[in-house]
Amino acid sequence: MAYFEALKKYTELAGPTGYEQRVQEEFTRDLEPYVESVRRTNVGNVVARVGGSGRKVVVFGHADELAYHVLSVTDDGFLHISRGRADKLSYPYTLVGQKALVLGDAGDVRGAFVSPTGHVLGPEEREKPLEPWGVLVDIGVDGRGDVEKMGVHVGSPIIWNPETEMLGDKVFGKAMDDRFTHPVMVELARKLQGMELGCDLYLASSVQEEIGCKGAQDLARLGFDVSLALDIGIAGDYPALPRDRMPVKLGGGPVIVYRDASIIYNVETIRELRGVAEKNGVPYQHGVFEHYGSDSASMMAGGARPNLLCVPCRYSHSPVEMIHMGDMENLVRLLYHYVVA
Repeated sequence: MAYFEALKKYTELAGPTGYEQRVQEEFTRDLEPYVESVRRTNVGNVVARVGGSGRKVVVFGHADELAYHVLSVTDDGFLHISRGRADKLSYPYTLVGQKALVLGDAGDVRGAFVSPTGHVLGPEEREKPLEPWGVLVDIGVDGRGDVEKMGVHVGSPIIWNPETEMLGDKVFGKAMDDRFTHPVMVELARKLQGMELGCDLYLASSVQEEIGCKGAQDLARLGFDVSLALDIGIAGDYPALPRDRMPVKLGGGPVIVYRDASIIYNVETIRELRGVAEKNGVPYQHGVFEHYGSDSASMMAGGARPNLLCVPCRYSHSPVEMIHMGDMENLVRLLYHYVVA
């Protein structure tokens, strides 16, 4: 599979939380040739049955990406932004100077996250920390009326809008969290054509993960026995970090996660995954993520054994999230061998 082309397609789609339709429509189209059935649930999740018999296993990622929203519009047409859950992230330092995309009622509106620069700030102002209220979105208009004509209003979602690019064997851009999972699942479905499965396999794409794993609560009601959530993992291979703080690196293989801030993952399934990886020569890493959560907590509430498999990612929750293409390929290999075992 041409992973980069597929990854570029999915990450550059606009799919903020609550507005995941474009991602879900693309995922449905890509899956249809390889699955027995695919449907959209009432809350917006995509659920596809691959086939097989035995215990009911779901492999899934989430469709939504981090977003801001228009909080208010100034008289001269600038947009103040609501940070929502972004107060837990590296806000506002991941904003200024980045391209923005506003999802207006009349179509997408391009712009930029901006703040006053050093040429207009006084000496004392230059030394102050960047205040969130000082970061706005400029969409190139001259007044509030122009904003209204574009269908932009209080509540309109705003996302980063960079191009996804390759750097050697790595790729960076927005929404690796969690769009890398969609080409992984499509490739898995393709590779399983004509194979005898060791389980009753489903693939799914959930909504509203970034605001508290809401879509997975609906997915859990389908009564799976084993849940394999896919998400970005936290890589610590960065010079400014102590080596022992996060011993996960890009290119080291997918991460089998033992626990995060909300849940301890199922030890029996972890042993199965490790055994499959070792038997088939798939490199993998061990992970413990302390400041992190995933959809698996919601899946446990539905009775599934919860698990999390990750692709290591640098600069998470930023517009330059970076992953290694080899880790994606090895994640597909691990999943393939697990479901045909």
